[in-house]
Amino acid sequence: MLPVFTVGHSNHPFPYFLELLQAHGITCLVDVRSVAASAYNPQFNGGVLFAALKNRGIAYLHFAREFGARHDDPALLDAEGRVDFGKVQRSAAFRSGMERLKSGLEKGHVVALMCSEADPLECHRFAMVSSHLSRNGFDVRHILKDKTLLANAELEELLLKKYAKKLPQTSLFEIVTPAEQLAAAYRLCNREIGFTPQQPDAHEHA
Repeated sequence: MLPVFTVGHSNHPFPYFLELLQAHGITCLVDVRSVAASAYNPQFNGGVLFAALKNRGIAYLHFAREFGARHDDPALLDAEGRVDFGKVQRSAAFRSGMERLKSGLEKGHVVALMCSEADPLECHRFAMVSSHLSRNGFDVRHILKDKTLLANAELEELLLKKYAKKLPQTSLFEIVTPAEQLAAAYRLCNREIGFTPQQPDAHEHA
């Protein structure tokens, strides 16, 4: 299985963020924000980040079209006008991102997908991107703000606990499998954090 890391830049000073990357041997940072800028943390604006990482021997790529969470194409929205992560995962741009990512990994890069949220459970890098990666042969590991790692399967357990009261349950008349419960939990997460084009200012993490 090809390892892929994820990380959130949060409000870390750049030197500490660099420590997060170096602690896990990251050689390529893939920015999955739709807009490579932060109103509150300008040290993570794309151009600034590109130059700072280049000086430390770390490549920087921006996968806004491929892995970003902001979309206004009606074909990628649900009935309520919210971005549907499942539809994005089936899009040509997302598939292109998967191929580019796999190519980089096969060339020996150690890749981290970066968004802004410190907690991956609250970010599309987990609910939209990592969920697809883990189902397709990638070993996803989430770098937390204290430098420790959380496996994607562990994060899925936290997801199930978060939505436990809202998940379908096995009854006398219906059997609900663990896979079906997990899929339902991902859908609930999508509803909670998915970007709505009519509310662009509410989702810097996208």
